[in-house]
Amino acid sequence: MLQKTLSDAASILRDATDDTTAQHIADIEIGKRIKKRRQQLRLSQTALGAAVGVSFQQIQKYERGTNRVSSSTLYEIARVLDTSITYFFETLTRGSTAASCELNRKATIREEFVATDEGQRLVDAFLAIPKKTRPKIISLLTTFSTEL
Repeated sequence: MLQKTLSDAASILRDATDDTTAQHIADIEIGKRIKKRRQQLRLSQTALGAAVGVSFQQIQKYERGTNRVSSSTLYEIARVLDTSITYFFETLTRGSTAASCELNRKATIREEFVATDEGQRLVDAFLAIPKKTRPKIISLLTTFSTEL
């Protein structure tokens, strides 16, 4: 009986410990913002790590939200990425409505796409097109998307 009680207590302690090591939403969001900004600048994880004084593996862990970024490291990352520290917290909003959640979801999808190499190439190519021609390109793309 005592052994079962001790076993149950140990199980509860393990579960509580596991909960404290879980990723925090802020760490995940900050990591996403680090990755997004780094990709926008076309900077490798190795280059960012070298500039900040950590390994590229550490940058990977920050970007995944696996490891928490200290305030001094976040300050250095913001400096290297030429942005303010508040940039990393912009997506951490207060409670929102269903409509604003959907808008935020769509905005996040767009931001993540633009941060990719393909997205950067598309934006660069689009910006090279004369402004008068852009609406026609958008109409053409819209036609393709409705055919699928």
